[in-house]
Amino acid sequence: HGRRGKRKASAVRVDEAKRSTEEEQRPPSSRRARVGRRSDQQGGSGGVSKPALRKFLQILRRRLLNDERGRKCRESSEHFQESCEKLDNLIRSTIIHGTNNSVLLVGAPGSAKKEVLERVLGDLLAEFNEEGKSASVGVVRLSGLLHSDECSALREIARQLCDTWDLNFLKSASFSTNLRFLREILSELDKGHKTVIFVLDCLDLYTTKQKQGLLYNLLDALQGSQAQAAVVGLSSRHDCLELMEKRARSRFSYRKVVTPAPPPEEGIRVLKELLTVPEGSAGDDGLLSGSDPSLQLSGERDEEEVKAFNREVAAMLCSEESKAVLDRFFKCNATIYTVEQLVLGLICSMDGSVSTLTLPMLRAACGSMSVTTLVKQGLQMSVLDLTMLVAMQRLEKRGKESYNFQHIYKEVESLRSADQRFGQEAALESYVRLVEQKFVETIGDHRRQQEFRPSRLLMMGCEIERIIAGHPNCPESLRRSAANIFL
Repeated sequence: HGRRGKRKASAVRVDEAKRSTEEEQRPPSSRRARVGRRSDQQGGSGGVSKPALRKFLQILRRRLLNDERGRKCRESSEHFQESCEKLDNLIRSTIIHGTNNSVLLVGAPGSAKKEVLERVLGDLLAEFNEEGKSASVGVVRLSGLLHSDECSALREIARQLCDTWDLNFLKSASFSTNLRFLREILSELDKGHKTVIFVLDCLDLYTTKQKQGLLYNLLDALQGSQAQAAVVGLSSRHDCLELMEKRARSRFSYRKVVTPAPPPEEGIRVLKELLTVPEGSAGDDGLLSGSDPSLQLSGERDEEEVKAFNREVAAMLCSEESKAVLDRFFKCNATIYTVEQLVLGLICSMDGSVSTLTLPMLRAACGSMSVTTLVKQGLQMSVLDLTMLVAMQRLEKRGKESYNFQHIYKEVESLRSADQRFGQEAALESYVRLVEQKFVETIGDHRRQQEFRPSRLLMMGCEIERIIAGHPNCPESLRRSAANIFL
């Protein structure tokens, strides 16, 4: 029996050696192909296979890069609909009742101001302008970035008015000629019951010009001709009207349409929508239909995998840990552009790891996008500069909207530990340095001494918290003091 067992064992070893030799003699491409087929047959995660996962990610990527998808996500917001309704009522009253109107459309960058305006203008032009006939409503668009000079702005106004109503445009016309043409055509449009809408993008840039000639001449021409005209100014600054000179401000109404920044809940809702694969086919909403036959989903197996993928993503985003990460991330910025960048990062993470969404992927994507330029600079600042930022954040938590250097230094004295002492001169140098680097902004009368001039912080609490968490030389006592602020 012992000899027979030894012979069987030796025979097994010989067979294994033969198989390994044959495997080594085969070309590497065939070995990789067989390994790839075996791995592809295994599920990427849960009930989703790796080929199906790659197809789903390609579908999500194409839907994300389609402008129509982003527009639909914006227009589904309640705040978007409210802003559109307010602006539509103001401009519509100008068209119907023949009154002059001016309105300021204001909101933070990324709050869909231009989308609101384009939606309203598109609906009004489609309603009041008839194809094949002279336009009843015309739009003139100016930008403070492109037409900041008064002469070029009036020339652009004349060119767009001539294009809208098929008039001859004189390129070599002088400033006075274009201004006279503007007054005359407004009078003629009033006789023909036609309306012109002036759109001034980046309105705050026009207020930086000396004497603000364009604003005054345009508003004065509208007021003097009694034409059916509306002026819509777009700006990210809520104090834009206060920046106008008195003669221009008196001719501009105080009507405002505010497009609020999206709340965190809106960002989470759009994120879920953009990470959901449509059931039925890749082009269920008409965005990708016919774009690529390989992306079309058919068969029960595909439908089951789509449901499994959407179920896993929804479960991941609905978990308490994910909600905490997303709520913290979207409190800083929940605009559609931020959500789209986050979705693109998550798609790349899932594609690289060939698995569905996980919590580490979500944390890594949110963390990489939260590192702003100020955070990168803050990670290299001195301990004194960091202490000054924490002191200012503590003052703001107590309800102070502005504070001078003396207030900040008293707070720094309360934060210092036994082994760290900062002199007043060194603290003042740190304060001046923070102002120069745009971490802090001075306000009020600039004739005051530097240490008595009111100032305010230009950073959010979440950015300071990230700096403290990642700073290599931050003292432990300062970390504890900052932790009490951000509780």
